[in-house]
Amino acid sequence: MDPKARRTLLMELSRPRESFRTQMLVKSKEKVKKRLQNRIKVSSAYQRVRDNIPKCKCTRELSRAFCTELFPFWGVIKRYSLRRYLLADFVAGMTVGIIHIPQGMAYGFLSNLPPVYGLYTSFFPVLLYFFFGSSQKISMGTFAVTSLMIGAVVTNGLEKYRHTLPVVSTPESTTLTTNHTYNITVNSSVEITTPHVTTEQDVHDAEIQMKVAFAMSVSFLAGLMQFALGCFRFGFLASFMSDPLISGFTTAAAVHVFSSQVKFLFGIQVATYSGPVQTHLCKCLDTTYFYRDFFQNLHNTNPVTATASVTCIFVLILIKEGINNNPTCKKDLPVPIPIELMVVVAATVISHYTRINQEFQVEVVGVIPVGLPPPNMKNLVYAPELIGDAIGIAFVAFATSYAMAKILAEKSKEDINANQELVANGICNLVGALFSSFCSAASLSRSLVQEEAGGKTQIVGIFSSILVLIVLLYIGPMFAALPTCILACVSDGYAKGNAVWFVTFIATVILDVGLGLMVGVIFALYFVLRNTQSPNICMLGRVPGTNAYKDVKLSRTLISVPGIKIFRFEANLYFANAEQFRDRLYERTGLNPKKLKTKKQKALYKALLQRKRELELAEIEQQAEEKKKQKELKKMRSSIEEEVDKEIGDELTEEQETILNKDKKELQSRFSKAWLPPVHTVVLDFSVVSYIDTVAIKVLSQILEEYKEVGIKVFLSGCREDVRKIIKKADFYQSIDYNCLYFTIHEAVVIAQELNIDTEVGNVNNMETFW
Repeated sequence: MDPKARRTLLMELSRPRESFRTQMLVKSKEKVKKRLQNRIKVSSAYQRVRDNIPKCKCTRELSRAFCTELFPFWGVIKRYSLRRYLLADFVAGMTVGIIHIPQGMAYGFLSNLPPVYGLYTSFFPVLLYFFFGSSQKISMGTFAVTSLMIGAVVTNGLEKYRHTLPVVSTPESTTLTTNHTYNITVNSSVEITTPHVTTEQDVHDAEIQMKVAFAMSVSFLAGLMQFALGCFRFGFLASFMSDPLISGFTTAAAVHVFSSQVKFLFGIQVATYSGPVQTHLCKCLDTTYFYRDFFQNLHNTNPVTATASVTCIFVLILIKEGINNNPTCKKDLPVPIPIELMVVVAATVISHYTRINQEFQVEVVGVIPVGLPPPNMKNLVYAPELIGDAIGIAFVAFATSYAMAKILAEKSKEDINANQELVANGICNLVGALFSSFCSAASLSRSLVQEEAGGKTQIVGIFSSILVLIVLLYIGPMFAALPTCILACVSDGYAKGNAVWFVTFIATVILDVGLGLMVGVIFALYFVLRNTQSPNICMLGRVPGTNAYKDVKLSRTLISVPGIKIFRFEANLYFANAEQFRDRLYERTGLNPKKLKTKKQKALYKALLQRKRELELAEIEQQAEEKKKQKELKKMRSSIEEEVDKEIGDELTEEQETILNKDKKELQSRFSKAWLPPVHTVVLDFSVVSYIDTVAIKVLSQILEEYKEVGIKVFLSGCREDVRKIIKKADFYQSIDYNCLYFTIHEAVVIAQELNIDTEVGNVNNMETFW
């Protein structure tokens, strides 16, 4: 038989065998998969905990990492450069502190408490966040939405327990009665103990004490919940706070802020509605009845109060929009003009010298106590009754703070730990409530001012706290003559920016959609949580002899492709799980771009130091003639590696980065390409993903950019047509190469291997010419 024909016949005979072997292999894989699934179902949580306990260990490195995570300020202190950061942080701290003073008093007034409690909230939580917060850019303290929610709790609690307050009693003529009646004269020598007389001031003090007790009780519970959620690692709840959710909530809250303060702008007394609808669970239409009573009493407007309010609002808008937010004037200002503080000081001076309180019945702040309040556990007496209110306040306070931290962290490329932020917010509110400060949160306006003023780290909070402390200890009583309408104007400045949406949201704010919708939303959220927060996540390996890729945990025979990580996320990608997708990707692949970037910088700096030390030794060696010097050279060579390792810590300092930047071009041209992580490509299997939203696309773009900085390519495989269209509409390809998309995993793997061969050839040439 012809050799060529014989070879063809043998190939034809071998094909069925190969197909049969592949079929048997696939069947065996399915059996292994079923066994593993049954084994997973049988295993209980107790068994998993018992198996993981022996893996737990406590070393010096782990203890140091735990302390650094719990106290983020320690890492900031170690890397802090006095020459580069101190002046900028001081200026930003003074600027933010100046804003804290009027905002603290205004939002304290918004929470139905004396304004001094807003100053307490601008001091204690800010100081505590310095030690426990992970964000270096946000400004903690008073916040309009949380202040409004605290005020609602205070108002409802006061109405419920008003009957327990003392009643004003007046002294009457005292007589001594026996069988006969004797009138007691002033000169009588008989001593008579008259009953205690309750004055209006006593009733007012008791009312203030009850308000403070309600505010501190709900703030303490909110802090306790935040702290507990942070300890049990419930930070993933932050992923459900999408931008539309936060935007819609804060806009509707701005309407309520304006509604709660508008009566003070006109000096009108409007009682809280307590009609039959108010007895129902939903308390609908309360805003409607408020405005009905407001317009009915509009003829009782105090002309002086209204004039002062209009003037204050006009000045605030003129300076803020005309100067502070004007791009033409803004670039010439080192810091924004503190117009809120200027208005408060000017109004206080005018009110003090014109005595508008006595002459025109304009309501003023009143006496402000001096000093710091001692810790008081008695204010927590109403805590058991306010658990439901505390849940909402805790969620809103953390949502706004974390959202603000994420926005500012994207600019500076910081890492924000959601669990640590929960712990930090919880400690701020937990401890702050003991010192008479209500629930705190990050403020958008103050945080942006802090960034614009050049603040670098959270040490800005230390300087702003010092300024607020000076006000509490020395300057506070001077604001006793400040009209309350001025504080209402400062509070309503928060709602001014949302006026465009007022008409859109007015129906939702006024009307209620019923208890059924609330129950439906809760159940829908439950199913979303269950389906999207616990998807199947796995790393894929190649089935031997085929182009198929399966979960590496299903069988030991699966082959991991060298230099390539294949990651599968079996769920749709949207705002609720986008952050989890990134975290799980970094965790499963073991490739955290930030850690790899730090490792790369350390390697470059280490190469630079070794090169300089070798050059120094070469010069000494040329001059060495005696044996003693030769011995010293040997010791110096052996200690080079140890000295370099000791000099380089966990992260490069500012001075080391400066040294590295001088020779960075030369090092990168010779050594940077030679240093590469063990993995050169990450393949994301999107064959299961059928939907992706803009938030997830943004996170995906950040992942590709971060991996690109450390020399790792990211390929997307198996994208469905719908996903491709959504990605294209979101302008994903403007910053990302279109060639990162492939139809199959195997196609992406083959392309990655071909590209890596060219890279390795270039790296060998670079290594030969480096030294």
